Amino acid sequence: MIESQINYIAEAFLYMDKFSLRSIEIKENVHEKYNKNLQLKLKKTVWQKGGCHSWYQDAKGNNTTIWPDFTWIYILLMKNFDYGNYISRR
Repeated sequence: MIESQINYIAEAFLYMDKFSLRSIEIKENVHEKYNKNLQLKLKKTVWQKGGCHSWYQDAKGNNTTIWPDFTWIYILLMKNFDYGNYISRR
């Protein structure tokens, strides 16, 4: 998973370099949709069910650490940098 993250970030940097961008930022609606789906999946895991509280959870009870799905799904999600999901700044 870490290798997939690094490749995704490298693609983002290449995109930024190609278009002389100073920064990119995930669009708020994209982030909210992704996080909502992620939290729904996490609610079904052993780390969230049955009143379990651990360092995986933030103050609101959201799990911000564990990936709740198969590794190959994560790898597919990270396969290509989706510049349409970002706001670019020069």
